[in-house]
Amino acid sequence: MAIDCTGELTGDILFDCLNAPVGGIEQNVVLINKNDIDVVNTTTDATNNIKLTNLQLKPGKTGYKLTGVKQSNGKSWELVPKENAPNKFKHTFKGVIFNPSAENKQQADYLAQGGSYIAVIEQKWKGANNADAFEVLGAVSGMELSTMTNNSAENDNMIVFELSSADGFEEPTMPKTLLDVSYTATKTAFDNKFVQA
Repeated sequence: MAIDCTGELTGDILFDCLNAPVGGIEQNVVLINKNDIDVVNTTTDATNNIKLTNLQLKPGKTGYKLTGVKQSNGKSWELVPKENAPNKFKHTFKGVIFNPSAENKQQADYLAQGGSYIAVIEQKWKGANNADAFEVLGAVSGMELSTMTNNSAENDNMIVFELSSADGFEEPTMPKTLLDVSYTATKTAFDNKFVQA
């Protein structure tokens, strides 16, 4: 089945009662500099443009783990209607830096310099055979730092930040689902921060 760009439905939308929805994401997230993505070797399923079959970084590059606790980190996305163009989607990642150490503040400061990033998250809900566990936010246009706050009297002095699609530069699709062969293989790549030798 070819990808349909007409805006017409091409299949049923069904409820799988064996895989009922579950909220939340797993604790740890991988943030990646958008410039470090090897776009030539990052592949999309031929029949489903929402599904990545490989997330490839350039040689010598790696993602960076953001440690979470409980539901401290989170993701969301929303439709951005366009008047004279195809609709787009705004991707948002909300993160927490628990320890305001000099090392962590340096990384936070780098985020504030105007770079573009993607976030790979593992959902609590993983779908049938764990095939829908991983999502990639900002895969095409990337996300930028939109807010960052620290208040000694709030949130236990943690640094709270948000990455989101820039206005006018939203994503062409909702977050991509990442499945590289199997859940196990994708989880291994995630745990290894998608590092490339």
